[in-house]
Amino acid sequence: MTGQSLPSAFPPSLSLYYSPKACSLASHIALEESGLAFEAVAVNIRNQENRQADYLRLNPSGTVPALGIGGQILTESQAILTYIADLAPESQLLPRPGTVARARAHEWMNLISSSLHVAYRSIFRPQTYGGEEAAGMAAVQAQGGKNLARYLELIESRLGDSTYALGETFTVVDAYLFVFYLWSFDERVQCGLPARPRYAALAQRVAARPAVRKAVARERAVRAYDLPPHIVMEA
Repeated sequence: MTGQSLPSAFPPSLSLYYSPKACSLASHIALEESGLAFEAVAVNIRNQENRQADYLRLNPSGTVPALGIGGQILTESQAILTYIADLAPESQLLPRPGTVARARAHEWMNLISSSLHVAYRSIFRPQTYGGEEAAGMAAVQAQGGKNLARYLELIESRLGDSTYALGETFTVVDAYLFVFYLWSFDERVQCGLPARPRYAALAQRVAARPAVRKAVARERAVRAYDLPPHIVMEA
């Protein structure tokens, strides 16, 4: 009705700005799992599309993921994943607010974003921390490899024997972990990494989900990135 606001339950218009196989894949998976309607907009960071003027006007940080919510832009993976989960509570993508399980979910996502992601960035973009000199970059990469191995061991021990990270229900935590499992097979990771059978099993279970296959297929149509040989994306 003219002049009245829509009910709060009315879903907003959503647009996900993502780059293939970037950390934005977690948000891409979460949206597919949620059942919410959204537009997927590719911003290929390997082609520096995130540094183009149009995208910087939309998102001055130039990062992905970014989620358009009506006329607003939300950035940072944990914020986006939480928002998606809360927008579609029936999908059970996060435990209820106020529960220990909810806190555990954020504990996981903080570990991933503040520690695991940073270790990878040290390897992929060492100049961010060590400057442009070769010796500085080499030192950052070497330490990044050590940190990555340590965090992968920690994740392996925390996963336990449950089907998913928080138990028997798939959540956005699993989508987030899936991305960084894929990254461990990136050709730029030259350091030796520990065995991670629980993490591998989790990744395989996540990869088998129809919503995950749909998100990955959409991304690989933009850039045909490789997957580990044991991660099978069936049609």
